[in-house]
Amino acid sequence: MTSIRYGWVVLIVLLAAILGWLAAFFTAESGWAIPALGYPAVMTLAAVGVLELILGIRVLKDRQRPVADRMNPVAAARTLVLAQAGTYAGAAFGGWHAGILLHRVPHVGFGSSVVTEATALVVTALVLVIIGFIVEQWCRIPPDDTDGNGNYHQRPPNTSGAQPTTRQQDSTDWSQR
Repeated sequence: MTSIRYGWVVLIVLLAAILGWLAAFFTAESGWAIPALGYPAVMTLAAVGVLELILGIRVLKDRQRPVADRMNPVAAARTLVLAQAGTYAGAAFGGWHAGILLHRVPHVGFGSSVVTEATALVVTALVLVIIGFIVEQWCRIPPDDTDGNGNYHQRPPNTSGAQPTTRQQDSTDWSQR
């Protein structure tokens, strides 16, 4: 699975900000309501962020458990997908409302309810993006083995994860008799 691309997140923020600014401009010129989400969206994004943190902490703690007692890898992968989706969604919501802020703040100042709600959404979306990056790091699979120089030794492809076992020498050597 690929990791979150920083460039894509920045691109999503920029495109969403442009679209948000354009939407705010055209709706304000037409006399319509500004297309900003309210406080229920702030609570929803905050709930998603809390859920990501809870599941991410669960995966982080699971890495310290013995291999036989670990969680299903599919559950960890789902947590990773949630973190990535939260990052991209936070970038889109934050960019959209940043564009609305860029349009509305010069016209109405910071006292307007639209500006206050958009500011709350930008902050919550930024927190969601940060949580997504952190949880993605927690869901990474640690390297297999390192030597004294910090170089990683990975298993050859198409091998199982089973470790070789050694047999103890039998104290009675029957071939000698």
